[in-house]
Amino acid sequence: MKSFIFTALLAITTSALAASIPLTPTPAKWLSVETGVTKAGNTTTLTKRLGTEVVSCYNEGTAADRAPIISVIDDWCDNYAIGTFVSNGETIWARYDYGTFTVLVSGEAINGCTFTVDGNCNRLLREPVDQCNTSGENGKQGGFETDLCGQWRTDPGSNGSDY
Repeated sequence: MKSFIFTALLAITTSALAASIPLTPTPAKWLSVETGVTKAGNTTTLTKRLGTEVVSCYNEGTAADRAPIISVIDDWCDNYAIGTFVSNGETIWARYDYGTFTVLVSGEAINGCTFTVDGNCNRLLREPVDQCNTSGENGKQGGFETDLCGQWRTDPGSNGSDY
C-alpha cells in the first residue's frame, strides 16, 4: 500500500514538473543597448524603393543566428530610428549586447542627402542579413547596404568589438 501511494505521488509530481517545462525555447533577449548619433562637421514597410541598392558582405568575423539579429533590427527601427532626421554625414546607431555577442546597427546619410528615417529602415538593415552568408538561415556575419542617399550597416560582433 505504501509503495502504491509513493508511486502515485511520484507520478503526480513528475506530471506537474513536466507540464511546467516549456516545450519551445524562448528567444534570447539582449542584456543592454547603447544608442547614439555621430555627427560629421512610421509604419514598417519591406517594399523596395526606386534606385540602385548595393549590398556588401563582410564574410568574416563573428557569426550570429538570424533571429536575434532581426529582433535587434526591428526593435531599433521601430522604437528608436523611425522618425529621426539624419543630416549628410551623420550616423545614427545602436549596439545591442547579448552577452556572448553584440549586434551593431546604423544608418548614415551620404552624398549630400538628408532624410527622415522611415519604415524602410527594417528592410534596408535586413539586406546584408538575408543576402550574405546564404548557405543557411544562421551563421550571419553582416555587412552594409548602400544606396544613393544612405548606408545601412548590420554587424554582429563579440567581446565589445564589431568584428
